Amino acid sequence: MASLAFAGNLLSSAVKTTARRFSRRLRPTWSWGFEVVAMAMKARAAVIEKHDWADQRRMWGAMTAPPGPIFREVTRERVELAGMKAEWFVPKAPESVVLYIHGGSFIYGSIATHAEMVARVAVAAKARVVVFEYRLAPEHPFPAAFDDVLAAYRALRAQGHERIILAGDSAGGNLAAALAIALRDAGDPPAAAVLLSPWVDLAARGGSLETNAAFDYAETGTFERWAECYLASASADDPRASPLRADLSNLPPLFVVVGTAEMLLDQVRAFADKARAAGTRVELFEDPDMIHNGLAFAGLFARCREVERRIGAFVKAVAG
Repeated sequence: MASLAFAGNLLSSAVKTTARRFSRRLRPTWSWGFEVVAMAMKARAAVIEKHDWADQRRMWGAMTAPPGPIFREVTRERVELAGMKAEWFVPKAPESVVLYIHGGSFIYGSIATHAEMVARVAVAAKARVVVFEYRLAPEHPFPAAFDDVLAAYRALRAQGHERIILAGDSAGGNLAAALAIALRDAGDPPAAAVLLSPWVDLAARGGSLETNAAFDYAETGTFERWAECYLASASADDPRASPLRADLSNLPPLFVVVGTAEMLLDQVRAFADKARAAGTRVELFEDPDMIHNGLAFAGLFARCREVERRIGAFVKAVAG
């Protein structure tokens, strides 16, 4: 049913995009196909947002893409990590270990929804990558997810893994950044962190959250509602919830990705600038005209695969 609904969004978007492009493109570098998919995602997100949290989780989860050819390049092993459902994605001759934290606005996301992204990271980085399912809001509000990712890291360390690299997208990027900060304070820092479209400031309002809303697939105010769901009675100023508000000195090397057409652009730039000013090594890739979490579209569009190459180069450099 979800695939049929999205097919309807794609058809409607194709008609509207074709008509619009006689006069203009929404973004200078967008192909017809990319514009169709981006606007279909936006239309689908607007429908999903009208439902309660449980239905939103179900509807987003049902949009999982069928397995692509990238899965032929990894082996998969289901395990438990700190009591949580987890899975290893292992390419040929892996050289490092990555703990991947999936996104999903803190309310949805799973191994299934992020399997292709995780496989792409594993292959590009030549790394054993483990992804796990932490507790989700609103049933488990902040700091449940943060506590779970900390437990996952410590479980990997207890298994003998050293120089672990963190990675995460969107809300998972938030958790990866918050975890790197907490581990620095605990004297057990990771080797590095890869932050893909990280949602680093849950208190942010205005700016690109509004000016890029026409292109990205959230709506104005959506991030605010997601933040309220996750935080419950907690403060968005807590650095475990909003890593931008933390001390960003003495962190491990960071590779940070943000699309210039996405709603989180301002806060990701601010995070990178603040970390650099504090002396942390930061490599920021601003993906031109890309919407939120561009790696999720790499199976459809070659332009979304540049970030794979850059992730691979960064992980290999810090692991070596």
